Amino acid sequence: MGLLNLFDGLAEVAKLTIEAFEDANFGKSTNKIFPVMYNPNTFSQNYRSVWVGETPQGGTADNQSYRRLQSDSVSFDFLFDGTGVSGVGDSSIDLNSKVRDVGYVQEQINAFMAITQGLNGSTHEPNFLQLSWGTFIFNGVMESATVTYKLFHSAGAPLPANVNAVFKQSVSRTEQAAQARLKSPDLTHFRIVKAGETLPLIAKKVYGDSKYYLEIARVNNINNFRKLKAGQQLVLPPIEK
Repeated sequence: MGLLNLFDGLAEVAKLTIEAFEDANFGKSTNKIFPVMYNPNTFSQNYRSVWVGETPQGGTADNQSYRRLQSDSVSFDFLFDGTGVSGVGDSSIDLNSKVRDVGYVQEQINAFMAITQGLNGSTHEPNFLQLSWGTFIFNGVMESATVTYKLFHSAGAPLPANVNAVFKQSVSRTEQAAQARLKSPDLTHFRIVKAGETLPLIAKKVYGDSKYYLEIARVNNINNFRKLKAGQQLVLPPIEK
């Protein structure tokens, strides 16, 4: 499904945001959110087939036994621009300005790395991250980031920069158990909406995939999936996957 189809029907595509959480349950936010400067034009999602080698009795070679197909990582190219040409950031920046006036890009990269790779003071390990972009929601950790600088101020300070970031999926034991319970086609669930929750986020938590938010909206007669009220009760229907 292309990005145009993914956001079909939305008047304005919101910025991709990265929110930091303290643990793999994604229940306790650090209240640190990083909105990207520009939404990426594309992103890559890696799907991996899991096979287990099994050697039959008396055999000399493994037979590969299929276990499951999983999406375990995504990668994005983020653009950070400090030239002022785009109108984002400090529009007064130009190629003749002083070094102290052109530190915007490095400051933004430092802020990005602080939320994605910096150690959490409570857990003493990097944050768990939730990437939200329209109906796309991904829970995981950042596996790697490559920063590429292409244009510099005369004093050597970088102006624009590109960051290729790879995020690895993280599924909590609680969510794994919830997904296992949802295998019954006759099971119907009820859920009370919490402050800040959206239908795509609820669909991701309950069904393991945010795309099922449309079915939740249909069953509950919800026309605008982005306007939920805290305390509202939802019927979560059984879904054939």
